[in-house]
Amino acid sequence: MASIIDKALAQSLIDSYRAQNSSPDGPGLLTPDGQFLNGFFIDRDSLDSILSNDDFAGISIHLAKHPDFPTGDQKIFTIIFAGAVPNPGYEKGSGMPPYLNNDQVWDQVEPCPPVCANLI
Repeated sequence: MASIIDKALAQSLIDSYRAQNSSPDGPGLLTPDGQFLNGFFIDRDSLDSILSNDDFAGISIHLAKHPDFPTGDQKIFTIIFAGAVPNPGYEKGSGMPPYLNNDQVWDQVEPCPPVCANLI
């Protein structure tokens, strides 16, 4: 289960990721316009659409290649997300996923930068 963390700790963890991502030895994940990727902005309409379905236990988020850069070695990524329902056939250790998607799948979230927010 997710839990709320202190804003100062959150900012420290974000700062650590950004420092590592932008270092010469870091992953160098980029936005489509070539800036170092800090995160994503997910609009409320897509979240409301998913969360309006009472069958969903949560949202499944997957890292994916950006659709404008699907091949090659460019480190330009996006996220794909969808509502998730409990898998009735799931058994721990079975190799089956604990959650399934039986509805719409979303992408085209805005990368940060340029679409960013702060924690304060």
